[in-house]
Amino acid sequence: MSLQVLVICYDQGSISEALGSRPIEIVLVSTTDMRSGRDSVRERMVKSLVDSQGSLPSSSIHLSMLFQNCDVGDLPSISAELPAFLHPIATPGRVSLSSARNIVLRRLTAAQGIGADSLVAFPDDDCWYPPGLLAQVAALFSRDPQLDFWFCRYASRPGQSTLIDAQPKVARMSEIVRNASSNTIFMRGRVVNAVGEFDEALGVGTPAGGSEDLDYVLRAWRAARKTAYCNQALVGHRDKFQELLARYYASGLLVLARHAEFGASSEFYRKIAVGFYYALRLKLSPIEFFRALHQGLAERRRVKLVRALGSQR
Repeated sequence: MSLQVLVICYDQGSISEALGSRPIEIVLVSTTDMRSGRDSVRERMVKSLVDSQGSLPSSSIHLSMLFQNCDVGDLPSISAELPAFLHPIATPGRVSLSSARNIVLRRLTAAQGIGADSLVAFPDDDCWYPPGLLAQVAALFSRDPQLDFWFCRYASRPGQSTLIDAQPKVARMSEIVRNASSNTIFMRGRVVNAVGEFDEALGVGTPAGGSEDLDYVLRAWRAARKTAYCNQALVGHRDKFQELLARYYASGLLVLARHAEFGASSEFYRKIAVGFYYALRLKLSPIEFFRALHQGLAERRRVKLVRALGSQR
């Protein structure tokens, strides 16, 4: 299979015109494990942000990153090696991914809050942004005051394309469920403030193992005035592993059951069919599948009951 790589072609003047005179604050929430041996990928992500600064004529980047397995006393020496836009937070142990993001969100809220028109993203430490991407995304949000949520896909060899000259395509539920991930979502601050925290029962480092970002984006979609999607892999990140899709199956089905009554019912039933396929192909054991199905159906019944009781009040 050949891989098509799109060449970036953006006009700095068009970006400056779209951004206007009012600066846009880009708030990035991330985390890293100091004992994971991932220094090189973290440095790649930070370097991509340093490079992005040159194409953001009227915007500022603020990266708040939780350094796990890091003593607070080590922060001064760590900070001395970091760019000024990176604000480290230390925790001595390890926490789940959803908990890590919530720690950072609480710190931001306690400090100065997240502005309603800030542009917020949640990149992993092994994610990176190709040159010009952040500037173009910021321009999209500046040009369309109703745009609250925008996302694309990711790949280990991300393409680069002109965004600001195209009308953003309104996202379908299937696109949100299958392509919106923590690495590719960009939200206006008003949506982040409305959604609140990640579900700490979900995510890497919890028994559920994942899908905290799926739950978050579905809540964000409900809060957003306009959600748009670009069907291109524009953010850098390791490619998807098919094995991970089966590993995250149970948590994904649970989340879709939770949101089925709010527009995700077709994706919920599709996920059940996918589970049957995984079980037939032995990518998922029959016991795991039926356990996930039982939990998903129970969660859907719970949500229906809560809605019914709420409507009677």
